[in-house]
Amino acid sequence: MKKIEVKKINKVVILHVTVIIVAFVIGFLFIYRPFLNKNKTLRVQILQERERNILVGKIRALGKHLKVYENMLLEQKNVSWLLAMVSDMASKENIEVSSIKPGDLEDRGLYSKLYVVLDTISTYHQLGKFISRIEGSEKFLRVEHIEMKRLDLDEDFDKNATELRAFDVKSHIVISTVVLKSTD
Repeated sequence: MKKIEVKKINKVVILHVTVIIVAFVIGFLFIYRPFLNKNKTLRVQILQERERNILVGKIRALGKHLKVYENMLLEQKNVSWLLAMVSDMASKENIEVSSIKPGDLEDRGLYSKLYVVLDTISTYHQLGKFISRIEGSEKFLRVEHIEMKRLDLDEDFDKNATELRAFDVKSHIVISTVVLKSTD
């Protein structure tokens, strides 16, 4: 009888082990493997989403910088505005402007560079304050080129005939600004 019981026990154990193995195989094939592939695709999607979020953050930061710089740029080729602004800055510093004229317009793709050329007579101090005012303007203005010469070094300078002093300077200044092209 013991052999019969052992055979029954062995059959029951074998049956249980077989059921467990079949359950593991079915679980692996039909549950774990499909979710394993989904898990990989979800990880890839998470990484892509992180990259998108980083790009969105960079775009927002650039947008904020762009708003600041948009106010500093001119939107059209407004030479008269630039001439008036430079002339006004010179008069505030008591600089004598002997000539002021627009320079050439340089095309640079999305924007253009607009120039103003002026000849002045002033003291070094006045000229320094004027250049500082130009460079510190709320619009993008830049002193591109400057040539200075003391007045007493000019051949035709007469100390007695003029109210100017010998150490005043005659300057030739080129100022530029950036002008956005219309996007229409």
